[in-house]
Amino acid sequence: MDPEIISLCVQRPGEDKLHIQVALTELDANICRLAVTWPVGSEERHFDATDFYECLRAFRRVIEPEGFRVLCQGARPNVYPSAMARGGGAWKSYALRFGEPGTRDQLVDTFDPVEDIDAVGTVAEQEDWLSRHWAEFRARAGR
Repeated sequence: MDPEIISLCVQRPGEDKLHIQVALTELDANICRLAVTWPVGSEERHFDATDFYECLRAFRRVIEPEGFRVLCQGARPNVYPSAMARGGGAWKSYALRFGEPGTRDQLVDTFDPVEDIDAVGTVAEQEDWLSRHWAEFRARAGR
């Protein structure tokens, strides 16, 4: 597959947004790659994973310690792809409502922009929200 080139914004709280180009490539049936040239030092980095959502999370883990947040749907605490979406690269994800199953009207493009830095979180915040969400979901389902 030829790479799909997209634009992402990253930002530190209180600072201007940085616009970066990202190349998304399916290397084979089980490996996806997010390649980015980071503006500071112009070093190209590759983040490989089983789907693009996990590639995004790997990239976020590298830049978050420096205070950067990625301003896209996949960085919102309540956004998570289904198993079916993951099988197709996780281009789409669900913007989940706490404790409820995902529905079609909650589907978002994983890399679509988010304007406000307050709408996104860190990988750790996302993991915490999702952990609490799934616990509530199971409790409501009586499991």
